[in-house]
Amino acid sequence: MLMLVVTIIIAAVVSGFAGGLAASQEKAPQASIAVSTGTVSDGNFDIKFEHKGGDPIRTKDCEFITFLTLPNGTVIKHVQTPTSPLARGSQGPGGVYFYSRGPHLTDPQKYAYPCNPQNNVTLPSQWELKGFEESGEENHAWFGQAVWLSGDVARTYHNGFTANFVGLIENPYPGDDAEYAAAIATLKDCVQKNCKLEIKLLHVPSGKYILDKTITLQG
Repeated sequence: MLMLVVTIIIAAVVSGFAGGLAASQEKAPQASIAVSTGTVSDGNFDIKFEHKGGDPIRTKDCEFITFLTLPNGTVIKHVQTPTSPLARGSQGPGGVYFYSRGPHLTDPQKYAYPCNPQNNVTLPSQWELKGFEESGEENHAWFGQAVWLSGDVARTYHNGFTANFVGLIENPYPGDDAEYAAAIATLKDCVQKNCKLEIKLLHVPSGKYILDKTITLQG
C-alpha cells in the first residue's frame, strides 16, 4: 500500500514537471516592429506600429502594456487586452461616433472602415456600415481580433483612441464628452512637451515581450 502511494506521488510530480516544461517551451513570435508618432488629419495624434518582417502576430494572444510619463512626472500604466472596452473616436456622418480597440489595422483593401458605429449607419454614398452591437461581431482589424502580418500597419489614429491606448481614459465605452475632452487635452499637452511613453507588447502564452521600447511623443 505504501509503495502504491509513493508511486502515485512520483507520477503526479513527474506529470506536473512535464506540464510546466511544455508551457515553458511556448515560443513568442519573432518580429521587427517599427513604432512612430505623428499628427494625421484634423489634428489627431497617432501612434503607428509597422510590422517590418518576421512571424505573424495573433493579437488575441497579446497585451499592450504602456507607461506614460506626464509633464508633472506622474506615470500612468495601462494594459490593453484583447477584450478591453472599445474607445470612441471621431464623429462620422450624422454625428454618429465610431469605435475601435486600437491599435487597429488600416489596410484599405482589407478594412475599408477599421472603426465601426454602435449601430448600422447608411452613409451619403448609400453604403451601409454594420454596427457592432447589431451585428454582434467585432471588426477583424481591431486589436484582439487581427493577425498582424509582415507589411501590416496598425494605428491608434484618432485622439480618442490614442488617449485610451496610453491610459488617459478611465471609462472609454460608450464615452463621456467631458472625460474624453479632458483626456485629449492631456494627450496634446504630453505631445507638446515631448513626454516619454514606454510600450511593451506581451505575448501572454510565453510570457515574453515581442516589443519593448520607449518613445518620445511628438507630432
